[in-house]
Amino acid sequence: MQGYNCIIVFSNDGKKLLFCKRSKAPYEGLYNLVGGKIEYGENGYEAAYRELEEETGINQSNIQLSHIMDFTYYNQDCYVEIYAGYLNSEIVLREEAHPLVWLDQNEDFFDSGKFAGEGNIGHMVEQVKCYGLGIPQNQENQKLVNKIDIDSICIGVDGCKGGWITAILNHGKLFLEKYNSLNEIVTIYKDFDEFLIDMVIGLAGTNEQIRPDVYARKIISERSSTIFPAPCRQAIYAETVSKSYDENVRVLGKKFTPLTVAIMPKMREVDKFLQENTQYKNIIKESHPEVCFARLNGSTVLSKKSDFNGIEERIHILSKYIKDLNLNKIIMTSKNFKCNIDDIIDAICLAVTANLVIQKKYDVIPESPMRDDTGLIMQMVIPK
Repeated sequence: MQGYNCIIVFSNDGKKLLFCKRSKAPYEGLYNLVGGKIEYGENGYEAAYRELEEETGINQSNIQLSHIMDFTYYNQDCYVEIYAGYLNSEIVLREEAHPLVWLDQNEDFFDSGKFAGEGNIGHMVEQVKCYGLGIPQNQENQKLVNKIDIDSICIGVDGCKGGWITAILNHGKLFLEKYNSLNEIVTIYKDFDEFLIDMVIGLAGTNEQIRPDVYARKIISERSSTIFPAPCRQAIYAETVSKSYDENVRVLGKKFTPLTVAIMPKMREVDKFLQENTQYKNIIKESHPEVCFARLNGSTVLSKKSDFNGIEERIHILSKYIKDLNLNKIIMTSKNFKCNIDDIIDAICLAVTANLVIQKKYDVIPESPMRDDTGLIMQMVIPK
């Protein structure tokens, strides 16, 4: 889903608004707000300030923008972010593609014969007049700074088809990437401070070795089915699925679900990486997004993350820690990465949790975890 922005610029005395007169379709000959396309990798404010300077010459030293609302057009596969601000002084404008003009604030901005947007501009302006600009960017950021450590590199990883979705909170700023292997991630981010992954770490070799799964299910009892029993080490490395079942029954006395079978290659990949790169043993740690969401939310998130409402609910939880996080951007990223939306949400959740680990705001389950036969600690790291 492609993102765009529109920027409402008030003159420094607040009496006029800045418009461009469209010289080409769409809306040729009509007045429109300045703005443009949000480029891949940009956050909303970065794109708004860039477009504003490109089209008008107004830069960040001349105006403080506030993000006031969004429009989502599902039938056109795009969304529009709306920003507004007042100039702090008079400025000489620099035109780009369209002529610029100041119009009186009392114009009828709902007039679709004069203004682009089928009346939307009138709605935007009225929102600002009635309710103000809201929280400016610097105050909004400060609220989040209080929740996020900005002096660290924290990584959250979730498996996806063809690789690993990786969320990086790099000194407070979120980056989303897709990598083919764990080795790629640690090569690029070799100086990471905390690294959590939604994958089994530590494989029981006997039924006396207890993994954290059973403790995690108690935390989210209403959604305990999202945490399935991990197979034993012997099953992970069996030559066939049939032999894996047999080994698991022999060692742990039970079979495992088809869902487990589907991700066993990922389990094996993680275990092999840690066995071959011992410097990351018990440095890269296991976590579980649904347990983390429950702790971040204060209670189990009952909605399914495969549902639209469930996705929005989880994004709302994460937006308390990360600025400019919204569904449209995550949808756009999932299309670029050819992955599921929930893969991205889960990776971000683990990056946030990793950041909380830096701040000592975390728990380990169980409190006294066991080690498997290779020395890996069988634990889950979750928010406090």
